Amino acid sequence: MARLFHATYCQWRQWRRLSAAPRMAMAHDSQGVRKLATHCQAEVDHHYEEAVQTLNSLQSNAAVLQRIRQQRGFTNNVQATECFLDRVGISLKDLDSLSVIHIAGTKGKGSTCSFVESILREHGFRTGFYSSPHLVAVRERIRINGQPISKEDFITYFWDVYNQLIAKKTCDDDMPAYFKFLTVLALKIFVKEEVDVAVLEVGLGGEYDCTNVVRKPVVCGVTTLDYDHTSILGNTIESIAWHKAGIMKPGVPTFTVEQSLQPSLSVLLQRAKEKQVPLYLIPPLENYGWGAQPLQLGLAGNVQYCNASLALQLTQYWMNSQNRGRSDEVVCTTTTTPDHLNVPVAIPFTLSDEDVLGLKYAVWPGRSQVMVSGPLTFFLDGAHTPVSMQACVDWFLKTAPMHAPQNGDNIFRLLFFNSTGDRDPETLLKKLTSCNFDLAIFTTNLVTTSMKASSDQTNYTISRDQAHLRCEQQRNSWIRLIRNQSKQESESPNHEDTEMADTSQSEGFENNLNLTSSMPASDVPSIIFPCIQDALVWLSCGRDPNLTGELLTPPAFPPPARLQEATQVQILVTGSLHLVGGVLGVIDPELRCATHVRSAFNKPPSLTDLVLNNYNKFSSPGTP
Repeated sequence: MARLFHATYCQWRQWRRLSAAPRMAMAHDSQGVRKLATHCQAEVDHHYEEAVQTLNSLQSNAAVLQRIRQQRGFTNNVQATECFLDRVGISLKDLDSLSVIHIAGTKGKGSTCSFVESILREHGFRTGFYSSPHLVAVRERIRINGQPISKEDFITYFWDVYNQLIAKKTCDDDMPAYFKFLTVLALKIFVKEEVDVAVLEVGLGGEYDCTNVVRKPVVCGVTTLDYDHTSILGNTIESIAWHKAGIMKPGVPTFTVEQSLQPSLSVLLQRAKEKQVPLYLIPPLENYGWGAQPLQLGLAGNVQYCNASLALQLTQYWMNSQNRGRSDEVVCTTTTTPDHLNVPVAIPFTLSDEDVLGLKYAVWPGRSQVMVSGPLTFFLDGAHTPVSMQACVDWFLKTAPMHAPQNGDNIFRLLFFNSTGDRDPETLLKKLTSCNFDLAIFTTNLVTTSMKASSDQTNYTISRDQAHLRCEQQRNSWIRLIRNQSKQESESPNHEDTEMADTSQSEGFENNLNLTSSMPASDVPSIIFPCIQDALVWLSCGRDPNLTGELLTPPAFPPPARLQEATQVQILVTGSLHLVGGVLGVIDPELRCATHVRSAFNKPPSLTDLVLNNYNKFSSPGTP
């Protein structure tokens, strides 16, 4: 309580200093107080943009990243992170005092972290959560009690860390790159904020990831493994699994999920033996004791079942290690099966109300998420590996009909796609050909073509020319896949002519969509846009008041008639979390879907609320 009083008092004193002169003139003018709050917020926004612009200057450009990939030059990440932490006053001993849950994996690690954080918050613990990438605002990466840190706190901590690093650098390039800086920033915040638990999501790999600077986590988790970042982690599942297992620490239990790609599990087991780590598989989610409570998850999709079970095992072990959990439960009593290389399977346990509510109210936007905006229904999923894309397709085909109009007529289905990095877009697009799209849009991940250097979504890691070239390659892959699919269908003995060809010809798709004359009528039309904003304005056809304005770049063709007249437009946004974040930045710029948490006390007051509260408390006659 003393700490809370001190913080509130300091806020009040700061407001008194800012408003001492005008406060007298507007002692009974609440509108004036609101104007003051607006002015203060504008100042905060300005300083926040300055901090973000400086942070963005730490991004590695495309040429540097390519050189790193070629040289696999990231093996000194952990040692470098340790040095940078020391320069900002955080020692390894300080890190050892953090109670850490460390989670690696290719797919589902962010969702698992979200479940873990939500469960522990429901149990009353003060949580810190570090994740990547962000969708709309960089502050999303660092959360306290489920909320992104405020702009004010980001400004304070950012300049504290940045200035210390600048003051102690030994040469011009002796500064951490973007992700490494944010890792240092997050760890310092968690130490200074004295969180009960820090949930850390690995950025890339594990063995050489910046987050692996943590020497003594309480428990570790490894989610589903798949092919991703192969230019850095290697192009075999064995190499990828080796890197992911790098977060294992001697004597620290590690829980993992059943791995569909072999020999993932055998590599994890071998690494566990080398590091003297007890390794456990998780049980099915349905096997836990739910009592009278229904099985409800805050995150959609069947893939979340194993993530939720992993989160339950991690949180149960963590709470027992703190002597504040269910002491009558023996978490690691296990059974073994030859099918799983005799890796012990952790037993399920009876869930508490807090466990159930934590799973139910977990929030992790951009993954199997639906947002409705007038006639537009967005299905957002940042799938970017073959396994996750198949899960995305399964979710979309199951979910889209549930959101269709009752009569189910006049629906226009649209693909909104981009893929980044070293990923093969054709393997992802092939999964999507079964969704029966009426149109495919390929766009860069740029929100607009005129991104400010101070934008949270500015990205220097790829040039605009490279981004546009990737879009062209992805569109060509899509056309090739659709043609092959059409050819196979036409050669099928049971093939019957569909209405697609007649419909496309009657509506003039061949001319309106600027397609080549050699392209068969059964092709799904496709178009490239230079930025997300233009693509969304174009497809909305002026029917969404939130998506208006002139296109920054003239489109290749106008929206087809069926799109303009559709009762509902179903838009699957997928292929990249950066793409999903860009779309959310346009349709939900405040990211309301990401900042909702169930416990009201977790939400910090706005600056306007603070000023008004201070006005009410301290501006009455006789108040000193």
